Amino acid sequence: MATLYVRDLSEEALTELKIRAARNRQSLQAYARTLLEEEAATPSLEDVIARIESQVTARLTTDDVAHDIDEGRRRG
Repeated sequence: MATLYVRDLSEEALTELKIRAARNRQSLQAYARTLLEEEAATPSLEDVIARIESQVTARLTTDDVAHDIDEGRRRG
């Protein structure tokens, strides 16, 4: 298990984290570890976009979409 030190954290941020940890009946260390592990387990926006793009089978341009909308309006 690795150790992480956080320097230069503002007193306001530290106080708020202590309050939140207490509300969750956790130590500050346990609360911070939970936050960091959840953040690490959450895919980044870039990863989500890449996954979606890898699954896309159709390539449409804005003109294609506008044309389809116009066609749909004409059909009424």
